[in-house]
Amino acid sequence: MMSLQWHTLYVFNVQTERLMSLMTHLVELSEKHRQLERMICDEQAKAAADEVKIRRWKHEKLRLKDAMARIRDETRH
Repeated sequence: MMSLQWHTLYVFNVQTERLMSLMTHLVELSEKHRQLERMICDEQAKAAADEVKIRRWKHEKLRLKDAMARIRDETRH
């Protein structure tokens, strides 16, 4: 009986740690996404905006959005 309780507690702790790690990663990705948005807006405000930079940043922003969606889906289950 003691073994089953220990196993249950261990599984709970592992799952909790994984969830906390995913949530921390989600916060980091969200911050990077916000930073890219600011960088894009700042670049677009320039008279001679670098469209290649903007396109690259928008692509990275979309990649981050997809990664955040995957984490959100994974933490709902």
